[in-house]
Amino acid sequence: MEEINVYIIHGFMASTEDHWFRWLQNKLRQRNITVKIVNLPDSHSPEPDKWQAALRKEMNILSKNSIFIAHSLGCVTLLKYLQSSLFNDHIGGMILVSGFTEQLPSLPQLNSFVTEQIHFKKIISQVPRRIVINSDQDSIVPGHLSRELADNLSARLVTISNGGHFLSEDGYTCFPKLYNLLKKMINNIIIK
Repeated sequence: MEEINVYIIHGFMASTEDHWFRWLQNKLRQRNITVKIVNLPDSHSPEPDKWQAALRKEMNILSKNSIFIAHSLGCVTLLKYLQSSLFNDHIGGMILVSGFTEQLPSLPQLNSFVTEQIHFKKIISQVPRRIVINSDQDSIVPGHLSRELADNLSARLVTISNGGHFLSEDGYTCFPKLYNLLKKMINNIIIK
């Protein structure tokens, strides 16, 4: 059987070293799971085309055993990548953390990432396992935007009380709830 591989996609003003990304990578590596944190360029002044190019370059193994974990701006970036890519097989699954596909009133500099319509039906047909995680206290991505994303993707919604935006400054240098959801998703892929 082909091995599971996981891609972690950071968001705006983040890097591969921030928040819970390295912690999750280390937890997965302890289980001998291949994991890559995708480095997106100029995260303080991001451009959609450059981020798409980085995903195309960095995510070189895609199969029914591939799982994506994306945070914040990384979520809409991943969705656009998936809808523009052609796959011969399904992708294993995805977990979107504080995701959105609409304009954020507090961050108009990110509007260029949400101008293009997302084709949710295509993504649903490609990715059978979909989870959206949000917080009831997210000051950056209003909770209703993540709920709407979950609805549009027919995804399971997991709401975490007082999670903020799941940043290190919100106390998220590790993310056990995400890890547990991911373990279940991996087990479902292996069993199938």
